Amino acid sequence: MSATDWTELLAPAWGKQPALLKAAAPTDPEHLHRTVVAACAPFRAGTVFRTFPQVRLHTALGWLGAPGRLLPDAEDPTPAAYRTRLRRGPAGSGPDTGFLLSVRQPLHTDYALWTSVRDSLERLWQRVGLPCLPVEAELTEGDDHTRLRGLAAPSDHAVLTWVLGGTLEAELREADGSFRVLRATAGELLHWPEGSRWRERHLDGCLTLRISVPRAPHLAAGAVKILLAEEVRDRLEYDGTVPCLPYPPPDGGPADPMLAIGEAARAAAGGPELPAALRTRWAAWRSSAGLEPAPEPREDVALVPGQRLRVVREVLRQPDGPGRRIWAVNGHAFPIGGAAGELVAQELAVGRELTLAELCRAVGADERNAAVTALLRKLYRLRAIELTESAESSKSSESSESSGSAERAEDGGVDG
Repeated sequence: MSATDWTELLAPAWGKQPALLKAAAPTDPEHLHRTVVAACAPFRAGTVFRTFPQVRLHTALGWLGAPGRLLPDAEDPTPAAYRTRLRRGPAGSGPDTGFLLSVRQPLHTDYALWTSVRDSLERLWQRVGLPCLPVEAELTEGDDHTRLRGLAAPSDHAVLTWVLGGTLEAELREADGSFRVLRATAGELLHWPEGSRWRERHLDGCLTLRISVPRAPHLAAGAVKILLAEEVRDRLEYDGTVPCLPYPPPDGGPADPMLAIGEAARAAAGGPELPAALRTRWAAWRSSAGLEPAPEPREDVALVPGQRLRVVREVLRQPDGPGRRIWAVNGHAFPIGGAAGELVAQELAVGRELTLAELCRAVGADERNAAVTALLRKLYRLRAIELTESAESSKSSESSESSGSAERAEDGGVDG
């Protein structure tokens, strides 16, 4: 690895002190802008809650709850074109005021961008250690806007910010109350550790890709709490509403619905389901280098014995009890049982090309083995393997049989 590799330069400062260094971003301004435009599409009709990506447009008047046409669209082919239109527009976006367009967790909508960022992060984790929680991604386009939210409290996250255009001026509060100023331009990377207090100015049509890495202890507890809540919900035949009880309320302690939830939480915390869910979630996080959400699987494809395949992504395999492993790739995890799964895994070295029939013969299975075929189709959908020649001719003849095989693999994996 080159002596000028940015991960090598950043590693000594990681978690200790701020740093500013040269580092090529995992994308380019045009690609970043296209991703931002795609993420903004549903928000042009109004604010959308409880979903990712999450889009916010900040101006001198504050956050605009329903920015509508002030968000970029296909008529804004470049960040500069969008910036020009926005400054001519209404609602506080005139020529004398700034703005900041923030898009949180957008990367899963663009697999190429998601992969590029994941690979960059993986190189860093090899030097500083893999976070045990998912990281948070944000894309921004801004001009003449100061973001102050980081001054309110010490940051729970370590922050990496690639600047792809314009200028980002970060002011980090020192222990004596003074500010240390770091000024990054296109082609540079800013880092500050957890515990920092900061404010930043986005200048000259600033474009950024930010990764926030969870570091505060309470964030780990929150992640476990979410999994526990999911297990409790699965245990209760309950619609989630909070009931109203007769008045006056019955004596003798908490209401029955609350007791039921408490009992379900006790059972879930003491049973095997929560550790199993944690193992599965951890395998998924490892396979994505912590970058979550993961891209949705692509469309299925039928496979025939003569179809050539190329392995393009390593499949992580993690023990999950006797005779079982969790397989994970590109942020998705699923269980595989039996010895046949390990035989298949041994044939899936990254870069290798082989036909479906060759793989089946190598593991001692019939070339039309339904379970092996279904497993490979799943790996194709998760982008661990690619087809090296068209399989269009096979889709009609084997569609119904293969669909049933895929459903069986979803439920149990490969059994040997």
